[in-house]
Amino acid sequence: MFFHLTWLKDTAEKNYTLDFLIESEDIIKARAFLSEEKVITLGLDEYKEEPQKYWDFFAEIKSKSGATATIIWPKKEGEKIDNFIALLIKLKFDIVKADSYSNPIPEEDTKKIIEKLVKQEEEHEALLKKQKEEAEKKNKLNYTDDKLLKSYEAIDQVVDQIDQLIKIWWNNILPETKKKFDDMRWEIAKLRLATNLDKIIDELHKALNLIIDTQDFLLWKLEQEKIYKIIPGSQTTNVEVIREQARLFKAKLLSTLWAPLSAEEKTYISLGYTKLFAEYLKKDLEVAVQDKFAIVKGIFWWAELMILFILLEMVIMSVFWKYIGVELSLQRYAIMFIYLAMAGWLFRIINSYIRPKTIFVYVMCLLWLLLIYAGLIYATKIILVF
Repeated sequence: MFFHLTWLKDTAEKNYTLDFLIESEDIIKARAFLSEEKVITLGLDEYKEEPQKYWDFFAEIKSKSGATATIIWPKKEGEKIDNFIALLIKLKFDIVKADSYSNPIPEEDTKKIIEKLVKQEEEHEALLKKQKEEAEKKNKLNYTDDKLLKSYEAIDQVVDQIDQLIKIWWNNILPETKKKFDDMRWEIAKLRLATNLDKIIDELHKALNLIIDTQDFLLWKLEQEKIYKIIPGSQTTNVEVIREQARLFKAKLLSTLWAPLSAEEKTYISLGYTKLFAEYLKKDLEVAVQDKFAIVKGIFWWAELMILFILLEMVIMSVFWKYIGVELSLQRYAIMFIYLAMAGWLFRIINSYIRPKTIFVYVMCLLWLLLIYAGLIYATKIILVF
């Protein structure tokens, strides 16, 4: 089966958002493969057309567990298979073989291309590592006892996270994952005797990635009846909140240790919970905007409530104005009160008695409201004059 995949993957240099086809036996195995390869799936839908029509280069990828899947790249005029293979190598995929639908290439030739590009990437990474080490020498931090104390506190927090995850999900965690956590817990516990902050940060980073990946996989398998909206009418579920909070925890903990952060982690640090709320609000607003009738209805109710609130404020001011040191022209104050009361009364009639069922009826009601309101103001002025 073929699936259209939109996905995100982090590397040391940048974040990649790409479109591929992936061939797998079924969607469950496809998701498991992508999860193992640290791929953040943004969309995964079955693709029912023949891939040769719009797609060209393809490569068989092997995961760390030995599972395989085929990744297929879209047709692009003049593009060589070298670009496709180089991208997969940069994304840390283990390529078994690669080829093209439109222009098949001998397997020996593709093997040579893969070997050459792997060597180039290794040389590039070695250069980046050397540059990083030189930069660190220039800006070497003098690690103080305070920093080590913070790292030991971070160790305790990560161990506590592992214990909580295992306790909550014990029956759902795979045996091999339990073993990974046992080994990881033992390695982290030994770090309490370490003084190498870089080593501590590296091990904590691995542990946090394992926690997040395991939690994401378990949440993905969560029964439907255990997934619920955080508040009535919202589109955000408890699963999304848990995922975001785990990533925020990771970013905050690493930042306290002065660890290098990805672009996404830096966003979590700079915005904190504001980023979480903005994501939830954006999702709800996108759904709300689709229901234009609900927005218009809400505006009319909001207008009525605001007028009622202002009238209440005016009543309070008229009673206590002497005590709060505000000078009022009672005549003008009374006229303003009458004008607002008339507007509130008209909105009340529309919201509670007419109750429009379409946006068009709301627009017509608004036009009539403005016409009647203008007439009432004119009539009031004539009455006040005489």
